[in-house]
This record gives sequence, structure tokens and C-alpha cells, in this order.
Amino acid sequence: MTKKVYNWGILAPGRIARKFATEIQQLENALVFAVGSTNDERAKEFAAEFGTKHSYNNYADLVADPEVDIIYIASPHAFHAKQTLLCLDHHKPVLCEKALGLNLTEVKKMVERARENKVFFMEAMMVPHQPSYQKAKQIIESGKLGKIKSIHSWFGFNKSPYDRSQRLMNPALGGGALLDIGLYPLFDTLYFLGEPQNITASAEFAPTGIDQSVSVRLDYPDGLSASVFASFVASSGVGTDIFCEFGTIRLRRQSALEQWIEVETLLSGVKRYTYEEKFCGLKLEASEAMRCLDEHRLESDLMPLSLSISLMKYMDLIRHQTHIIYPGEREPAIE
Repeated sequence: MTKKVYNWGILAPGRIARKFATEIQQLENALVFAVGSTNDERAKEFAAEFGTKHSYNNYADLVADPEVDIIYIASPHAFHAKQTLLCLDHHKPVLCEKALGLNLTEVKKMVERARENKVFFMEAMMVPHQPSYQKAKQIIESGKLGKIKSIHSWFGFNKSPYDRSQRLMNPALGGGALLDIGLYPLFDTLYFLGEPQNITASAEFAPTGIDQSVSVRLDYPDGLSASVFASFVASSGVGTDIFCEFGTIRLRRQSALEQWIEVETLLSGVKRYTYEEKFCGLKLEASEAMRCLDEHRLESDLMPLSLSISLMKYMDLIRHQTHIIYPGEREPAIE
């Protein structure tokens, strides 16, 4: 049976959109079909680079294009809610970059609108689709390593000096370590351990007012705990260590396309699993979204909306404890 080819509309053609478009060109059922930007020159450059059929100098025309099957939103966090609602109100399926919004109020509104309109909606959270994470999940669920006792997860880099007007350091664009990279180690903890009983968080702030480093401790029943660290000023790399009763799982990656997992036990030593680029990356998000559309699903079971809500709930709690507040926003409400 021939697969349906989905026409993708790219909303906001920045760096991550280019990575996404490059990868989905490898998929036989995906076509980089249209692009929309508030900057006409950027839209045309992207269209020329990827051979899109349509280029729009605004988002409304992109969303209204009847030939576009699904929209990938790649703008800064601060604009996700407004743009997602625009798409959903035009009954366009949406794959929206993480973080899904600035706060839980925004995310819940987006989820509610998707469900009301019966339109597919998914957060573009890369990790649960990756073979390394699925392998780790499989090992844990097999029981071979026993129960998880603790998790340590981190994501850090240092590219200073930073341009204060750009997204990472700009509070008006939803900048800061927590929403940009801290959600990855936080996601890992929620993914493997579930929701904690209690969290304690602290943050270090940059001169622009954004959080440049965040540290979090998560406490679970029976004395289990996890630690999360994210920073724009610490060259820690990316990793998650899962300490189990009878061994340790180490998840590592250099990029979306370069990832591996190590499993260490006392009896067997270290076993390393590596994966070819063709089985990794952002294209797996697109593949999952298209699978869901093929099967007439409104959300993914790999990255369900309930998980996006849980992730944002704990980011709000971290923000509340550390007083991370964005322009025009009250301190996040705690639910």
C-alpha cells in the first residue's frame, strides 16, 4: 500500500527549522512544501534552499494554504501558544517545538483547543523517539537491572560571550536555560521515574535577567531521588545516568544524530550500543506525527499531551521557586 505523502508547512525558518527540514527530506512520505515567515527575505531564502512550492511573508497565509497537511512550528517559545492556536483554529495538525509554551496555562489552552477542534497536536520533544531511549526503557522494563534507585541528568554548554539580544539571553523571547535545555534532563527524570513528591530548585541569573543555570532535586517515595542540571555557562555536555539495583545505564549524545547508550553491570562489565544516523534525529518526530495522522490519531502515545502537561507543570514549579518570570507575565500559578 502506497504511503500518503504529507506536505509540511514550516512556520519560522530559523536554525532548528533548517535542521528539521534537512532531516525530513530523507523520509519518503514527507515533503517540505511551504514556509512562512514575517521576514519575506528569510522565507524566500529558505524556500530556495529546500525547494518549497510556496513561500509566505506571514503566518496566516501559510496556515490557510489548503495544500499544507501539517505545520511544524519552530519559533521562539514566547510565540508558540499564539501560533499553535492559529493553526488549530484552521484545523491544521501541529508539531510544535519544545518548550511547548511559556507556562502551564498556555499549554493547557493549546491542548484544550486541539481536543475541542479534534486536531492532531504534539510537542516536538526529540528524546522519546530516539533508539537509545527506547533501548533504555526496554532494559528497565525487563527488570534485568532491578529497580531504579536514582537518576542524574544534565545538559550544559558555554558559548560565551553571548549576544544579549538573541533568543538564549533574551527574556522577551522566553530565553533561559530551563525552557531551552533544562526541560531535557527534567523530561528524562519524568520519563523514567514519573512525577516526584517534592522538588527543590535554585537558579543563577545572567545580567539580562534570564536563568543561565538551574539545579533541581526531585524526591520520590522510599528515599529515591533525582538531580537535574542545565546551564549556558558550564560545559557539561549532555547525559543521563540511571542507577539501578544491579547496574547503571548511561545515555549520551553529541547531537540529535549522534547518540549512544552504555549499560554496566558487575558481572558483564560495560556494553555499548550505538546507532546509525538514519535511525536517529528530528525526523523521528515527523515520522511519529505522520504515523498518527495515517492512523487518524489526535495525539501520540510516544509523546502524549499528558506528558507535555506534566513537564510544563514541573517547569512552572521550578520557576516559582527560583522566581523566573518573563516580561508581561505574573509569577507562574502553581497547580
